[in-house]
Amino acid sequence: MPIIHTHVSLANSPGTDALAAKRFLEVLANPTIGCVELRVLRASCDRRGLIRRADASTGEFGSTFAGWFEEIDPLVEQLARLRDISAYVTINPVSRDLLARSDHVLSRGRSSTRDGEIVRIRWLYVDIDPVRPAEISSTDTELRAAVDRRDAILDAYPALMRSAMWGRSGNGCWILVRLPDYPNDETHRALITSCVAELAERHGDALVSIDTATVNPARLIGLPGTLKAKGSNRPERPWRPVTLDGIGRRLATDSTVVD
Repeated sequence: MPIIHTHVSLANSPGTDALAAKRFLEVLANPTIGCVELRVLRASCDRRGLIRRADASTGEFGSTFAGWFEEIDPLVEQLARLRDISAYVTINPVSRDLLARSDHVLSRGRSSTRDGEIVRIRWLYVDIDPVRPAEISSTDTELRAAVDRRDAILDAYPALMRSAMWGRSGNGCWILVRLPDYPNDETHRALITSCVAELAERHGDALVSIDTATVNPARLIGLPGTLKAKGSNRPERPWRPVTLDGIGRRLATDSTVVD
């Protein structure tokens, strides 16, 4: 399920794919509704402005860096600052008021987007992970089990697939299903919770689970084109990129190869 990227000139840092990040954000975001938060966790910033994983072995636990973006290119350009660290974005549109916190730049801060600051519920997030101990990357076998489960879910729900985009989270897989920009209210939050719980019941087992905690409106997702750096980077459990593997026909543009 490949995609063809649009042609832009954006510099990559080691471990990032600016074109993949841009293509994902073009589908995810709608600047007429709200902005996107980019967030990096447990990080430190050096004198050159590069953002790295904090070194817990030396007692450094790091800070949260965040920025809010209406425009995609400035967000993607911030990825050039990242070194061996994961990056996340909000899946749903955020109130533009938060641009005043850190306007189109990653900076150290104590506040992040809350559920009440989401202006629309735009996406249903299905997070498919192999069962394994916490805070470690998956093996190739575990990742393959998650990919097979993701593809089985897409095959089982053709209408869902047509309105979705999907990929790999580095250690597992994800599916984002486009919704009709629901209001962020109790009724629609309950609808999302019910749908994800049903998918988890039907498609989770002892090998692969569907995370039922992805239902809150301010939920983050690993940004395709960036590195998922969980735990130590070992040969049998390596760090891998987050990928965008496919876009359903209802979301696709002429620059995309679809299902």
